[in-house]
Amino acid sequence: MKFLAFDFGGTFVKHCIMDDEANITDRGEIPAPLDSSEHFVQVIADLYAKYKGEVDGVAISMPGVIDSSTGHLFSAGAYTMVMSGKNLFELLKDKVDVPVAVENDGKSAVLAEKWKGSLEGVTDGAAVIIGSGLGGGIILDGKLRKGAHFASGEISGLLRVPGNYGFDNLAAGGASTSALLTMVAYAKGMTPKQFEVSPFMTQGAPEPDPNLPIYTGRDVFEWIDQGDPATCAVYQTWLGNLCQVIINLKMTLDPEKIVLGGGVSRNPRLLPDVIAEYNKFAPIMNGFGMPETGIDICKYSADANMVGAVYNWLLLNK
Repeated sequence: MKFLAFDFGGTFVKHCIMDDEANITDRGEIPAPLDSSEHFVQVIADLYAKYKGEVDGVAISMPGVIDSSTGHLFSAGAYTMVMSGKNLFELLKDKVDVPVAVENDGKSAVLAEKWKGSLEGVTDGAAVIIGSGLGGGIILDGKLRKGAHFASGEISGLLRVPGNYGFDNLAAGGASTSALLTMVAYAKGMTPKQFEVSPFMTQGAPEPDPNLPIYTGRDVFEWIDQGDPATCAVYQTWLGNLCQVIINLKMTLDPEKIVLGGGVSRNPRLLPDVIAEYNKFAPIMNGFGMPETGIDICKYSADANMVGAVYNWLLLNK
């Protein structure tokens, strides 16, 4: 079987053709359709038209609180303004004539890792997907935990400092890739619009200098490797924010393993840097006799959401 798989991120939409063994072909990427629900649907319809007759289903990963059994989007993350309250199956029924499946991006990622990745064989585990926001997914007793309202694992909304209930104090505002780039921008006296971050996080920011390039996460990690003082200071703060999320998941769920995904996870320094920061907590944890939790990188990295979307399709269409 073959599928057209989508990963709707806050900055870009990744898509590919994938078979039922998670082999990927025909990979692509387009800008996120954040302007209207019609544009969102048209992205799917146009790609499906290209592959019609070649695929057995359409598998979608996107942010938000989603009932995967009905296709209803209670919220939609970066797409909230254009997709919240809508039913994706209804919107696509006249445009796609093969079965469609949709699941939250964090849940898709953890499904991918449970299926064929770094959580294969793990009974209790979690995934933290570091991207435009901060996705999460939880496996308990060998099954995806969806929650009473389909909102389990929404770690973007975890608070970091008591008493501050603004967006900047949420986990997504301090530990996502967009948060890292935004903090670096301000530390270096630039606008976050000079960086490749979600438009959702740059509302109201000054326009970029047209004489400068648009900087990416790769540029930021090069500045870290070069020892740029401002960037390194921000990176250390960001690592602390990320480890706060990891530690809270560890203490709440007692998982065997927590895996990190998203494009930033492909950088070879991320895992050792996270573990070094996490180990600052070890003396307290060990002093209370708490068991260890493994930390690893998602096998599928930036492809995890698409792989999990296909596995979700397979689970729903047995």
